[in-house]
Amino acid sequence: MLDSPKLTARQQQILDLIQTAIARTGAPPTRAEIAAELGFKSANAAEEHLQALARK
Repeated sequence: MLDSPKLTARQQQILDLIQTAIARTGAPPTRAEIAAELGFKSANAAEEHLQALARK
């Protein structure tokens, strides 16, 4: 069995944010909400992190 890739601290932060939002509201946060919560300047930055997370 292959080892799962380790998440970076930022990826873990985003995953935690998504899980919390789903538990609270039943829906994941938007890219804009992720960007605002984590202090990114644009939703595109959140998208890049989400794509990296999805690859893992």
